[in-house]
Amino acid sequence: MSQKKISSSESFLSNGKFITGVNYWQSQTATEMWSKWDEREVDKDFKALAAQGARALRVFPLWPDFQPITRMYLGDGTPTSEFRFGEEPLPKTEAGRAGVSEVMMQRFERLADLASKHKLSLIVALLTGQMTYRLYMPPGLAGLSPLNHPVALTWERRFVQYFVSRMKGHRSIVAWDFGNECDMWKTASREEAWSWMAYISDAIRICDPKRPIASGMSARHVDDSVFSKENWPVQSQAEHCDILTSHSYTQWGFGGSDPCDTIKQTTAPTVEVRLATDISGKPAFMEEIGLAWRPMLASYDRLGAYIRNNLWNLWADDCRGLLWWCGFDQSHLGIAPYNWEVPGPEHGIMDRNRKPWSSGLELKTFRSFLDELPFDTLPAAEKRAVCLIGDHRQKQTAAATGAYILAKQAGFNLEFQHANQPLKPASLYLLPSAKGKCGLSIEGLENLKQAVRRGASLYLSTDDVYMPDIAKLFSAEVENRFGKEDRFTFDFQLNTGPLNLTLPLKTTYQMKPLGARVLGRSSEGSPIFFEAKHGKGTVFLLSFPLETTMAETPLAFLDKDSAEAWKIYGHIAKDILAMRAIVKENPQLFVTEHRLSSTEMACLAINNGPQRIISTLSLRKGWRFKTCYSENGSAKSGVKGVNLSLAGNSGAVLLLTRK
Repeated sequence: MSQKKISSSESFLSNGKFITGVNYWQSQTATEMWSKWDEREVDKDFKALAAQGARALRVFPLWPDFQPITRMYLGDGTPTSEFRFGEEPLPKTEAGRAGVSEVMMQRFERLADLASKHKLSLIVALLTGQMTYRLYMPPGLAGLSPLNHPVALTWERRFVQYFVSRMKGHRSIVAWDFGNECDMWKTASREEAWSWMAYISDAIRICDPKRPIASGMSARHVDDSVFSKENWPVQSQAEHCDILTSHSYTQWGFGGSDPCDTIKQTTAPTVEVRLATDISGKPAFMEEIGLAWRPMLASYDRLGAYIRNNLWNLWADDCRGLLWWCGFDQSHLGIAPYNWEVPGPEHGIMDRNRKPWSSGLELKTFRSFLDELPFDTLPAAEKRAVCLIGDHRQKQTAAATGAYILAKQAGFNLEFQHANQPLKPASLYLLPSAKGKCGLSIEGLENLKQAVRRGASLYLSTDDVYMPDIAKLFSAEVENRFGKEDRFTFDFQLNTGPLNLTLPLKTTYQMKPLGARVLGRSSEGSPIFFEAKHGKGTVFLLSFPLETTMAETPLAFLDKDSAEAWKIYGHIAKDILAMRAIVKENPQLFVTEHRLSSTEMACLAINNGPQRIISTLSLRKGWRFKTCYSENGSAKSGVKGVNLSLAGNSGAVLLLTRK
C-alpha cells in the first residue's frame, strides 16, 4: 500500500475555498461494493468522477461488511461475551480484536490508493449504518441500540479506533465523519445523543488528532433551549465536530412547493448551511444535496439549472462546498433498499454506464470555472445585519429562509444568531416572524434595546409575540387581536416607493401609533407597519409574520400580489444599502461584494430565476468596472453603470477596481 503522511499544515474546507464532489457508492453494485469488490470498476468510477469536476468523495465503509461479527449464545438463549466471524474465532491480531475484516480493510486501502491516483480527497463516514432508510449493522449487534447499548458501544469504539489508526497516514483522507445520518438513529434524549458523539469523537481524536471531524448528519436544527424536543441541535454537534454538514432535499418541507429553478429552492440550501455555521460557530458545507424524486420534479435541464444556481449561491456565501447525492444512479439494482418504495435511486450525476447527466455536466463546468479564476480564495462578503432566530415556538427555518431571501432581494447580507447567544455587533437587527418572547431572556432583550439606543436599527415582524414593553419600544400598541384566516391586502408608503401586498394570514391585529410613523395600513385603514426613534436608533414594527408567510406560501416570491415584499427590507436597511459599491434593482438578482484588496473587489451576480436577466448595475463613486468572468453571462461598462446580461440560474464574477 502506497501511503504518505499528511502535513499538519494541510487543511480542509478553509475560508474562501470551495470543494466540489459527490457521495460515492460503486456504479454497478452500490452498497454491495465491498462484498462484490471490483477494483477495475472503482478505478473507472474515480476517473469518470474526476473528469466531471469531483475533487472530494464521501465514502462509506459499510458497517456489517467491515465488522462482520456474530455473537455466540447458550442453549437457553443467553448471550455470551464471545464474538466470531461466522463460525471462525476472531484472529489474535489487532484487526481480529477489533472485530474488523482484514480483507475489507485491504479493499479500503486500495480504494484510498485509487483516490490518490485520481487526485480525489476522501471524507470517510465511519459508522455507516443508516443508508437510504435501511439500517445496516453487524449481525452480532442486530437489535441493539448503537447509541446506548454497552455491547454495541464497545464494538463501535473498537472498530472506529482500529480503522482510524490504520488509515490515518493515507494522504487521500482529509476528514472523518461519524457516519451517514446517525441522527436518524432513535435516541431517548439530547444527553444520550451528546454522550454518543463525545464517545465516538474522543475515539477518533485519540488516534488522529490532526484531521477534522465532520458531523455527517443534518444541521438544520438550531434550537437547544430547555423546551426544545430536538436531540441533535447544531450546538451539540459543534461541541464534538470541527465541521457541520447540511443534507438538503428541499422537496421535503416548505421549499418543495415551488419549482426547483426558482428563488426559494435555489436559496433554501444556502440558508441551511449559513444557519449551522453562524449559530454553531463552526464551518459547515453542503454534504448532501439532490432531488430525490427527480423524475416527478424536474427535467434534466431543470435539474442542471438547480445545481448550477445552488453552486453559485453556496460559493457566494462561504458555504465551503457541495457534494451531490450521489455519484451514480442506483435504479437498476434489485436489492434492498433500492427496490423499496423509497426515493433516491435515480439521482446520480451519472448513470450506471458513467454517462453524465446535466448535474454532472454542471459540476464539471463550475469546477473548471473556479479553477481558472485569477484568484483562488473568495473573501467573505461583509455583513452588517444580524437576524436573530428564536426558540422552538418559532418556525425557525421558514423564518430564516424568508428573511434571508428578502434581504438578498433588497441587496444586503444577513448573519444569523440564536436569540439566546451573546448579541453580535450590527447596524441592523431583525426579529423575523417572532413568537413568544422571541427567544430572548430579560438580559438579552435589554442588550438588544441598548444596541438600538446606541444607534442600531431594529425590525420585528409578529407571529403571536408577547414581548414585554413592546408598545414602549416601538411607540405603537395593540388594541385588539383577531383570529381570522383569509387573504389580506396591505398598502405601504416606503422610501423605495409605494407597495401593495396581498398575503394569506391567520391572525390580524388592530393597532394604533403612540408617536410612531405609520408606513403601512390594511385595506380597512388599520395601521400595520410602524417606524419610530428609540434613543439614537430606529425601530420598525410589522404586525404580521411576513417571513414565514413568504416561505410557506407556494410561489409567494413569484406571485405579483406578493413578489415585491422585499421593498420592506429595502426600507429598513436603507443605511446599509447606501454603503454598497453596487446598486441593483432586479430582486431575482443577488449581488455580493468581496474585497480582494484595498483597490480591487469581486462582485458575484447571481440570477435566481429561469429567465435571462438584462439589467444595469449602478456603481458608487470611485469604483469602475474592469472585467467579467462567466460561463453564461456578459457585462460591459455603460453610461449609467455596468450593463449585465445573465442567463437563467447562472452567475457572473464582476471585477471592480478603484484608485
